[in-house]
Amino acid sequence: MSSETSSYPQEISPVEKPVQFERPQFGASLIQAGSLIGAPQARNNFSVTGNGLTVAVLDTGLRTTHLDFEGRVIEQKNFTADNGGNVDDASDGNGHGTNVAGIIVANRFHIGIAPGANVIPIKVLSNSGGGSFSAIRDALQWVIAHRSQHNITVVCMSLGDSQNYTDDTPFSTDEIRLKIQALRNERVAVVVAAGNDFFVHSSQQGMSYPAILRESVSVGAVYDASEGGFTYSSGASTSESAPDRITPFSQRLHETVNPITRTEIFAPGAPITSSGILDDKAESTQQGTSQATPVTAGVILLLQEYYLGLTGSLPSVDDLEIYLRAGGVMINDGDDEQDNVTNTGLNFLRIDVVQALENINSRLQKAMFEEQKTLQVLGKS
Repeated sequence: MSSETSSYPQEISPVEKPVQFERPQFGASLIQAGSLIGAPQARNNFSVTGNGLTVAVLDTGLRTTHLDFEGRVIEQKNFTADNGGNVDDASDGNGHGTNVAGIIVANRFHIGIAPGANVIPIKVLSNSGGGSFSAIRDALQWVIAHRSQHNITVVCMSLGDSQNYTDDTPFSTDEIRLKIQALRNERVAVVVAAGNDFFVHSSQQGMSYPAILRESVSVGAVYDASEGGFTYSSGASTSESAPDRITPFSQRLHETVNPITRTEIFAPGAPITSSGILDDKAESTQQGTSQATPVTAGVILLLQEYYLGLTGSLPSVDDLEIYLRAGGVMINDGDDEQDNVTNTGLNFLRIDVVQALENINSRLQKAMFEEQKTLQVLGKS
């Protein structure tokens, strides 16, 4: 899709509401998603949980009283007219934001990818699921202003405009892009859903906005288990799901089409069970790149904590992307998918936490070795 304007789109496409349950229905939440990417092993072997770091979740809000988040909701903001327009009330009447936040940081009835991290829900989507990008602009500005105060190191945005771009030049000077750039310069990763409209766009490669922005960390979705077939509201369907099969709805952009704005990584996103909004022990389940995005946000928190412990500073977002991709598992789009879209036949990368953490070790050790060699040479001279 092309555009004649350099401004951001106006309307955010409404997100779908998760299916809600009053009590946990499926046992230990995220067990399949976490196991596929090695999250439990990574937390155990590398002693990381996201402790001390904070993720800002720009979504429909959060059931802040849910026991999964007890003691770790350190702030909340509302940029919608919901909740009486109270800027300090990010209560979630939809469920999407609570599901997303739980995937990242839940730590009681459900276990997120980074269960030791803090969370700040920023309500930019209404209880009906829609919203405006002006709310995103204002929310990102709030994050920039309060990043240091709350140690915000990741922003999660499971939202988009449902369009299909292959390039970000139409948005070269828009305000949202400039704010994402500013956060990236401060080593804050802005993780964004690639979009759920691959079928709608006739299997043409591309991603929605703002995932298409090169400064974002864009995320596509794979299945995490064999759970039968699924048919989606977009018209996409699969007759059989299986681990590492790309979901038929997930938008995707290979580096051979555009190496600058490619889909950075794939992660489990269908179906994912997490925290719910019916009560303080409730759970919900949903499928989408909206769910793969918080999986990736949680992984980044683990990488940041580990790197920070080794070096005393946060890694750059450029380095985070290197670690994610160098540690990624190669998946082929079309080798075993059984769906109603035209697969690209190309190889993409699916996130693996353990391998990403090991990549940090190997690269830091190599850098240390090179530094020692340089010092030896200088000493001899």
